[in-house]
Amino acid sequence: MNIEILVDAKSVVKIDIDLPVIVRALQKALLSDANARSTPATESQMRDLLSRIDSRSRTFLQEIAASEDGAISWKRMRSIFGIEKPEDWSAYSGSFGKGITRAYRNILNDRVAKLVWWIDADWDDADWDDDMCSVFVDGSALVALRLAVGTSPLIKG
Repeated sequence: MNIEILVDAKSVVKIDIDLPVIVRALQKALLSDANARSTPATESQMRDLLSRIDSRSRTFLQEIAASEDGAISWKRMRSIFGIEKPEDWSAYSGSFGKGITRAYRNILNDRVAKLVWWIDADWDDADWDDDMCSVFVDGSALVALRLAVGTSPLIKG
């Protein structure tokens, strides 16, 4: 589907919307939010979050948004955040993770809001540089994040 917006008979916006992709994404978002572990947010709230956090945390969230499944590996996280030791989770959680979470909770005015989550069992007794050791953003929070960073599959343009 093509949409064009005219102002004073001049084309100002032309976009190609893949309607089947929109329908599938909306269906998936509606179904996945019931099981989502990330606290829902809007695109505007995600833009606000991205404006409040440091550049490395922004890169981290942008890469999650760009990934197909809303995930990023610990190995990639270490590279983004400059964490040298393979099992130094506190270097992330005590600094960058805390900053992202604090900003997210303030924006949502929700003291228990969670954006980034992980599966503990994947990390137990595992090689932390294995791709199994990943963190995730899901549900409508992931949709909003993708829209905020411009990586949403909903609009081609």
